[in-house]
Amino acid sequence: MKMNKWTMGLAAAGVVTLSSVAQAQDAAAGAEALAASTTLSGYVSTGYKYANSASTGYFRAGDGRNAFSLDVVDLKLSSAQGDGDMDTGYTVELWMGPAASDIGTGDGANTGSLELMQANIDLRISGIDLKIGQFGTVVGAETYDYTSNTFYTHSWGFAIEPTHHTGLLASYQVNDDLAIAAGLANTTGNATNGAGAGSGSSKTFLGSVSYTLSSGTGALSGTELYYGIVSGNAAGASGDNDDYHYASVTLPELAANLSISVAWDHVESGTTGTADSNIVGLYVGYQVNDDLALNVRYEQGDAIIGGTEYDGMESITVGVNYKIWDNVISRIEFRNDDQDTAGTSSQRVVAANLIYSF
Repeated sequence: MKMNKWTMGLAAAGVVTLSSVAQAQDAAAGAEALAASTTLSGYVSTGYKYANSASTGYFRAGDGRNAFSLDVVDLKLSSAQGDGDMDTGYTVELWMGPAASDIGTGDGANTGSLELMQANIDLRISGIDLKIGQFGTVVGAETYDYTSNTFYTHSWGFAIEPTHHTGLLASYQVNDDLAIAAGLANTTGNATNGAGAGSGSSKTFLGSVSYTLSSGTGALSGTELYYGIVSGNAAGASGDNDDYHYASVTLPELAANLSISVAWDHVESGTTGTADSNIVGLYVGYQVNDDLALNVRYEQGDAIIGGTEYDGMESITVGVNYKIWDNVISRIEFRNDDQDTAGTSSQRVVAANLIYSF
């Protein structure tokens, strides 16, 4: 324990004790160690949207038909796990701004402009990674995170999927090609600490498997196959489970800088008389150079969204991502949506998005 002459003088005079000084130094050292292992990151997402009609709620790109928007301010505190068998970590992520109310993690009455995106503890036991708390779902090609998606607007498939769970998820990397995960959550709903169906004791099952075809499969080598399932009920619901199935195939580069993936969302409703949802999406991306990327998303299918049945949906989104500034995602996209539902019209949207990440 090192002390300067002023501290020694105060101790000699009885103003402070050596034990209290030692405790203070130990506390400071602990705080410094914690600060050194914690990372602060996040982003600010802004945009502009012009649409020929009011959006139907299956994507967010500004609230108005012809308006600028602040979408969200994202703040994340995290400590990454190490490689050891018993290493730990954590993540706490907050959303602030108009888009925060979209994620539905509040209890309904308190949903507003500040919401908890995720908060979980990461533990490892003999090669099994455990995530405990609130975390993202195991199904879907897209997430709420603006920086993780290729497009600014969300897909139809995203609109019919659960997005958050409160519970436990265990993941295991079997080998270089195969990874599996299984878990239990309170509900299929997004609300933090949402009660299970019935008496609240009902639980939702989560599962996924990811496999990459090995070099022995010839031209298909490197193809990524994924399947995920969420089976359970929303809070307060009753009846049979709602089953959310998701599968995707991501092809290896058939040509330099070309990416192709196909996603399928299928929802089997446990409510009698409610139709199932089926949406197939095709994602194609081409990295022209280090700064410019071109992307296309095509979807078709039928779905129940917000209690409304949408038949014969067909959607195409074309986007351009161009890097102008460091740490900034800059993109513009055009989207056209058609459907056969009576009383609805085609929707055309032009949207621009700027995100600064830190």
